[in-house]
Amino acid sequence: MKQNWLSAAGLAACTLFISSAALAQNAGANGARLQGYYGVRPWDGGNPPDALRSSSVGTTIPMSNFNITATKNGSNYSGVLVGTSPFDSTLSGSNTTVLVIPLSITIGSTTFNPSAPEACDGGATPLVRFALSPLVQNVPNLTIAGQNVGTAQYTDGFRKAEFWSLVGGNAAYSNPLSFYFGGTISLSAAAVGIHGTIFGNGCQKMGIVSNTWLDGYLRLGLMPWLQSHGYLSPSMFVIFLVHNVVQSLSNPPNILTCCILGYHGATGNPVQTYAVINWDSTNIFVGASDAAIASHEIAEWMDDPLGTNPTPAWGNVGQVLGCQSNLENGDPLSGKTVPAITMNGFSYHPQELAFFSWFFNSVATPSLGAGGKFSSNGTFAGPAKPCPPGGTN
Repeated sequence: MKQNWLSAAGLAACTLFISSAALAQNAGANGARLQGYYGVRPWDGGNPPDALRSSSVGTTIPMSNFNITATKNGSNYSGVLVGTSPFDSTLSGSNTTVLVIPLSITIGSTTFNPSAPEACDGGATPLVRFALSPLVQNVPNLTIAGQNVGTAQYTDGFRKAEFWSLVGGNAAYSNPLSFYFGGTISLSAAAVGIHGTIFGNGCQKMGIVSNTWLDGYLRLGLMPWLQSHGYLSPSMFVIFLVHNVVQSLSNPPNILTCCILGYHGATGNPVQTYAVINWDSTNIFVGASDAAIASHEIAEWMDDPLGTNPTPAWGNVGQVLGCQSNLENGDPLSGKTVPAITMNGFSYHPQELAFFSWFFNSVATPSLGAGGKFSSNGTFAGPAKPCPPGGTN
């Protein structure tokens, strides 16, 4: 499926929330490993009840709500999860359709195409690497936080593990994703223009594009076109997969405001959820190669599909400098991977993720998560500390 360039010039983009004030540390880092970051574009087209009403009649992806009192501060918090609720008295499951669209981006004379063989990865294509990964394929005897959660995709297994004391091994509670793959859409050098630049060389060459420009193109051009032609609907989660392309907060982009590795967002009404995910083979970024970025963004979308789920303030941990108050389960452990999952002849490195209880519990309240842990590989043995000062117990 080929799509002509739809200009986003002059179109306003909603605000990307990126939980870091340290992007400038990448200045002058050519030849060194860089710091990568993740963002979220919260939904501004409605409110959670709107989204839940649409979900209840099948117009959008399956969603459920939670309503809890945080023992950390005694306050009440409500939010929306992808799939069914682990708090229901009768557990059930769901299945969400995910459409993956590869974006081939040409900057100058260099094309970054996730559908093309990658010489720096033995000739494999990033798209096939993704399709054969534990994010898409079931992993037999998947172990999270020391608990065998059964045969499951990584993010479905994570959801079970973070609520293990509620759902245990109940087979009724499962929220897998059904993946479909669309044709590659190409953005030419002329279309990218000043909105892209090149950094590095050889196997560490990567493209940097403006986040404002790219998101405007997706939200205001490409996604409406895909919807109008019947390829996409709000009942699907759409992933735009790029290869060795990161994003800058400035336009034109530069290394001083780089590097966003991925983000998830929500737009329109009925709400369309989406993500931009880089499949990295440069090894420039700590803990961000192969499946790490995808696991971060898909898991955050599952626990915070609208980007609006509130939590007690937490921070000064992972990629976060300062305090934030959202249920972004990848940010506190950005750059930290779990033991490799080897399948289909390749060792994948998903990111470790914070459990639900890490955000809401006091130090005296046991975690709902597997093994009483507060993260998927047990790095967090206790909940987040109130912010300020932040950190973790």
